Amino acid sequence: MGKIQVLQVMKLNHVTSKNGLDEIQLARAFAILAVLVVHSSSSGVTQVPTDSLLYPIYNFLNIAGKLGTPTFIMLSSFVLFYNYYPRKTDFQLIKRFYQKRLKFIIVPYILFSLLYFLIKWYVYYDYGSITDAASRFLYLLALGKNHPHLYFVFISVQLYLLFPLLLILFKKLTFLRYHAIWIGITLQWVWVILNKNYFHITLKGSISLSYLSFYFIGAYLGIFYFDIKNKMQQPEYKDKVLIPVFIGYGAIVMLYTGYMYLVRVGGYKAIADSLPQFVTSYISEFTWATHALLAGLVLFYLAHRANKKFSSRSKMIFMEIGATSFGIYLIHPLYLMGARALFPGGSPLEYHSWQVITFLLISSASWAVVRLTFHFVPKYWIIFGKLAEQQKLPKNNKRTQYKRSS
Repeated sequence: MGKIQVLQVMKLNHVTSKNGLDEIQLARAFAILAVLVVHSSSSGVTQVPTDSLLYPIYNFLNIAGKLGTPTFIMLSSFVLFYNYYPRKTDFQLIKRFYQKRLKFIIVPYILFSLLYFLIKWYVYYDYGSITDAASRFLYLLALGKNHPHLYFVFISVQLYLLFPLLLILFKKLTFLRYHAIWIGITLQWVWVILNKNYFHITLKGSISLSYLSFYFIGAYLGIFYFDIKNKMQQPEYKDKVLIPVFIGYGAIVMLYTGYMYLVRVGGYKAIADSLPQFVTSYISEFTWATHALLAGLVLFYLAHRANKKFSSRSKMIFMEIGATSFGIYLIHPLYLMGARALFPGGSPLEYHSWQVITFLLISSASWAVVRLTFHFVPKYWIIFGKLAEQQKLPKNNKRTQYKRSS
């Protein structure tokens, strides 16, 4: 499609309604771009020599960018509580909730799980029989492991299973509602400590208990959204909450990227010998979890600022990225595999240039396929789930809207 056609497609899907939550679409856009940066830079941190001048840059991008998936988890919780908390919780509501998730999340997840499994089967593996292959596929499907990025959907499914119970608890327990932030963080760390010392579950990154703080903070933001949104404009709120969050994020991103740099270049062991055992046991989990949590809150706030400060064209572009983010998330590793097979190496200049080109290619190609599928495939949701749909407006209003997500 030409430039004018692309802009027209974006305009048709621009969100402007008061219920459309433009800020959340912008936050999704920022989160998916972070995911693409991490995945595009992943080969750099494994192939570029650690003594290269550019290695710290690859390390920073790869580690600081690890905020996309946790932010999506927080935003998912936010949207669920924003939409369902005000409603009467009954059987019909829960039934519709699960019908939508089965149709728009589980079906695309199964489809892409099968796609990645078949590609890896063809390229890497040789199963003894169809039965062995089917058994392996179902095992990986149950764990969200048919491709590394699919763990996000697997964790989301666990949130959906927990959601009715959480919704009832948040409605009934005033204390839980108002103290959800520290309760969620505490419960997550109870799980981390218990698993470290007693359970020893190696796949903890695929277990919802490892993301309870994101669930609970998303719930808190969803329930008290309008109060929080109003407070964001108050100077005292910025001084007491926003500035400390930004300072904390700046400190933790330096600690996290610095820690991972030392681990990757082999310098951490010498430092670890002089640190208390408690610190060395939990520094990896602490830096990741704290960085991801503060980064999610920073993105949430920046999305609100961007909604006011972006030009109409810039906002339109980012809104489009946010609207197609789930589909982009599902398909982009396919293009990443192809890009790396097409250009596996070369001179330093060629290699580093190709990393940037790879990011641009997988981003644009993934968006184009998702958007074209939405426009030309009748049951597009089977492939990429639900995209925000155009909503009819009165004739005197020329701006298009999105339906409120659910």
